[in-house]
Parts: sequence; structure tokens; C-alpha cells
Amino acid sequence: MDIPHISDLLLRPSASDQEILNVENEWNAKLPHSYIQLLKISNGILTEQGIVIYGTEDMIERNATWETKVYAQDYIAIGDDSGGRVFLMHQGDEEKRVLIVDSGDMTPEHADLVTSDFTQWVKNGFLIKTDETEDSGSTSLNCKIVLIDMPNGGLKDLLKIKSVFGLKMTAADLLKGSRNLPFIVAEEYPYGLAKKLVEKMVGIKIELRVAK
Repeated sequence: MDIPHISDLLLRPSASDQEILNVENEWNAKLPHSYIQLLKISNGILTEQGIVIYGTEDMIERNATWETKVYAQDYIAIGDDSGGRVFLMHQGDEEKRVLIVDSGDMTPEHADLVTSDFTQWVKNGFLIKTDETEDSGSTSLNCKIVLIDMPNGGLKDLLKIKSVFGLKMTAADLLKGSRNLPFIVAEEYPYGLAKKLVEKMVGIKIELRVAK
């Protein structure tokens, strides 16, 4: 499989056979062969356009967040568009199709077909083109994540926020910001993902603000 020459394409070291096997065992899933081929070239990919292809380190956490087993049985989320839409592939060696679905409705029956050939999709630079592409721009939302009250757990809860949302700021900066509320902890965060993650923040007052 050839990786296209895309500007600002972020690649990672290749995944080992053991890392891939660990994912399959933990998730009780059979990853498509074409997807495994990509993982062995780069264990996760991020494009300048915001397309994220999950590596083995992110796959379990992301599929748990999207509740794939609940809403898309026999499928696995292999990436997202950083705007609230998720890429799904059916489990199995020979599966090549990639679907895209809104994170708020993970039902495969409501998904659009991105490509019938995963390998060709990679070669084409992960272009998203569906029958509803022109009408779906409004579903790709980003938001600001705003802490509006100091959590009761203090630093412990702040560290939980940092961990769950994958924030790059230091714990010291987060603590400093929490003393001047409301405090924006992240800008341009995928709304669909943020909405899912907020559900884990029991007792912590966080607001999602979408630009109008």
C-alpha cells in the first residue's frame, strides 16, 4: 500500500503484529486486512484536513467513546473527520468498504458510503465524497470546551478533564485557568466527540460552545 504525498501528513511508526493482535483480542474483533496494512505502515494518521485514522493506541478508547458495540455491532470505528463524523468498517479480513456516520447516530443503516475500496481511498488522500457531501457541511462542527465552575474534586478532577479530553496544556496551566472562570480549556474541538466525552464528566460543570 502506498501512502499518498499529502502536505502536512502526520505519520507514526508502524504497528507491530502484537499491537494489532492486542486490539483484536481486547475488542474481540477481526480488523480488515486492508486497514491492518495501513497500520503496519503508520500506526495512526492525521491529515491537514483533519482526517484522523486511528492507531492501535487510540482504537479501543475511541470505539468505547462512540459506543460502537452498542449502535454498530460487527463494525469498528477506524477514524473520524474531526468534525463529529466517524468512519466505520465492517469486521472481517476481506472487508474494504468505508462508511461515514454522524457520531450522534452511529447506526450503519444511516451511514453514507465513502469508498468501496479502502486501499484506493488511502491512495486518493482520504477524500470524503458521498451523495450528501454538499448538504452535510453543517454536521461537521467544532466547539470550545469551557470550564464554568471549579470542580469539587479540585486538582484531581482537573487532571481527569486533561486526561479525558486529551488536553496538551500542563496541569499547572489548567489549575491557573480554573481560578479565572469561565475558562476555555480547548478550542476547535470536534463537537460530536466532545459531547460524548462530557458524559464522563459527572459532577464537573463543562459547557460546549459552538460558533454561530
